[in-house]
Amino acid sequence: MSKRQRILVVDDDVQVVDTVETLLQSVGYETIHAYRTEAGMDLARQNKPDLMLLDVMFSGPPGPDGFETSRLIQSDPDLKGIPIIMLSGVKTVMGLHYDFSPDDTWLPIKAFLEKPLRPDKLLREIEKVLGPREKAAA
Repeated sequence: MSKRQRILVVDDDVQVVDTVETLLQSVGYETIHAYRTEAGMDLARQNKPDLMLLDVMFSGPPGPDGFETSRLIQSDPDLKGIPIIMLSGVKTVMGLHYDFSPDDTWLPIKAFLEKPLRPDKLLREIEKVLGPREKAAA
C-alpha cells in the first residue's frame, strides 16, 4: 500500500479551503491547509507536501501575495521543488483580460486556475502534476 499524496491548500477563504479539501479527500488525497501565505510556507517546511494549491489575493494584515509566495518558495532551499497550482479570482475581481502563464522566474507554478473552480478541471491539473491517482480496490 503506498503513501497518500499530501496537498497543502493555502487560501484565506474558509469556504474555498473546506470545499477543496472535501473534494481532494473524497478522491484519496491527504490535505493540510493554511489561511495565510506565511503559515502555508511554515506548514510546507514541516510537512513537505507533494503539491501546493495557492491563492493569489489575501485579505488581512500585509503579507506576500500568491505571486510573491510562489517565487519565495522556489528560491527557498527547503521548499524549492514543491509544485504549485495557483487558484484565483484575480482576473474577474480586477477585470483583467489576459492570462497568467507559468514561467521559471516571475510565476514559477505548474498551472493557473480561475475561481470559481471546476472540480473536474482541478483534479485534471493535479493529476498532470502528481500523476494518476490510484484507484481504490472494489
